[in-house]
Amino acid sequence: MTAPVIRGVNHIGITVPDIEAAKSFLAEAFGGQLIYQSFGPQDPPRQGPEFERAVGAFPGTIVRAQAMVKIGTGPDIELFEMHGPEQAQPIRASDFGITHFALYTDDIDASVERFQKAGGTPLTAPRAIPYATEKGPRNKVCYCRMPWGTTMEFITTPDRMAYHDETDLRRWQDED
Repeated sequence: MTAPVIRGVNHIGITVPDIEAAKSFLAEAFGGQLIYQSFGPQDPPRQGPEFERAVGAFPGTIVRAQAMVKIGTGPDIELFEMHGPEQAQPIRASDFGITHFALYTDDIDASVERFQKAGGTPLTAPRAIPYATEKGPRNKVCYCRMPWGTTMEFITTPDRMAYHDETDLRRWQDED
């Protein structure tokens, strides 16, 4: 049996406490553009056992809004405003599961500055990538937190990386 053809990551889902504030933040911090809003606070909420089972939500969770935002040329960001009787804090890097997503930038210093002005919090200043496979004089990364706690990373790798000597496979930003 042959494997199905996977073309790439389509979108990343993020649950937020206030979808309007999140859309504004993504626009201000990243130049995000609203592609569409599936439904909003003016529409009936999505809830009930069928919804909970379909997405793995805690019983009693209510979805108030859902929107798709475009950022650059990578995967889209799907926002959900959900409220429920049991909601955990955003996970940390040491927790199991998806811990962050990364945005490639040509100017990491300007991107972090814009992110911070929009209300985000950098965890450090942009710094050299510490891994030998990705090191380069100008290759940098900076982890940040969005206002609602989701962790994201800015990365820039304008210099050739050592992994190029080990494989013909290339990361997304290195492909022709």
